[in-house]
Formats: sequence, C-alpha cells, structure tokens
Amino acid sequence: MTMNAQDAIERLKAGNALFVKGSTGAGDISQARVRQLSEEGQAPYACVVTCADSRVVPEHLFMVGLGEVFTIRVAGNVIGDMELASCVYAAEHLGVKLIVVLGHTQCGAVASSLEALEAGAELEGAMAPLLSCVCANVGVERDPQAASVANLRAGVSAIKGDDDIAHLIQTAGLRVVPALYHTEVGTVEFMEL
Repeated sequence: MTMNAQDAIERLKAGNALFVKGSTGAGDISQARVRQLSEEGQAPYACVVTCADSRVVPEHLFMVGLGEVFTIRVAGNVIGDMELASCVYAAEHLGVKLIVVLGHTQCGAVASSLEALEAGAELEGAMAPLLSCVCANVGVERDPQAASVANLRAGVSAIKGDDDIAHLIQTAGLRVVPALYHTEVGTVEFMEL
C-alpha cells in the first residue's frame, strides 16, 4: 500500500477517530490478507515507534490491519541503536514515507525518570540505561505530560539526526513526526516540531 507521508498521517488520524468512537474491525486481518502478505511480502506505509505500555497498541489506536504499520515498541519510546536501525530498515527497505514517534500520557518510564531526577538518585541495574536516556530527554521538565512530549521530541530528533534518514527526508519525501497518545481519552495528537 503505497502512500505519501501526509496521506499516511490522514489514514492514521481517521483510524484513531474510529477508535475513539468505539468502532471495531476497520483493518483487514482476514486469512486472505495473511496469505497475500505471505506471498507478496509487506509494504507498510508508516513506521510507528512507541512505548511497550500495554495500553498503547498502535494497531488498535489507528484501527489498521495486517501489513499497514511497521511497529517498534520499547519502554519509554526511546531511540537506541536497535530502534534507529529498525526505522532505517522501514524507510530504506520497506519504503515507508512516515515515521511516527508515539509517546503517551501516564508513561511509567517517564514517571520513574522524573522520580529519579527528583530524588537525585544514582541510576543502577537493568533499568539504568532506559531511565538515563529518558532523564536526558526530559532535561529540566518536571511536568509529567510535558516531560512525555520532551521525550518523544528527543526521539524524533535522534531519528532525524541519522544520515540515512536525513538523506531519505531530502530525497524520498520521508517525514518523521511526534505524536502523543492521551491514555485518558484514546486520542492521538499529531504534533508539529
């Protein structure tokens, strides 16, 4: 399914409007679609980098079917080496024209990072790389929602800072945009940089 970045944004917005209304079944998940994707391969129109939070499921939030969205999930929707490589793969090899960094309100990774910053705690253990990344991304921001926005904007900047992505932005019409999912009401707010 080939479409430009703006058409992809409009498709995702329309899907989110259906989600908010409580509609079901907008995306094709049929066995015929499964077979088609198996035989022909995938050609998603968008890549969504989002949090691993169980409330944030892009396929549902945007009411998309199989093969429409290339989804990358990681706690705190942070951009590390693997997430960036996955974005480059989606853009270079799969031809997506839109990369969305989707943060959300009530993010546990952001809340934990703000708590660590407030306490002045030294970050240790398995969570340290994640929390230190989010802490760096939120900077001096202490409001949880504003911190989530700062975190997702930092993710957009990290993706745009990649040479391969920058080249595709200039030559192939690729767009990288931030969006915030409001967990309280189900809406996705596409934001300008």
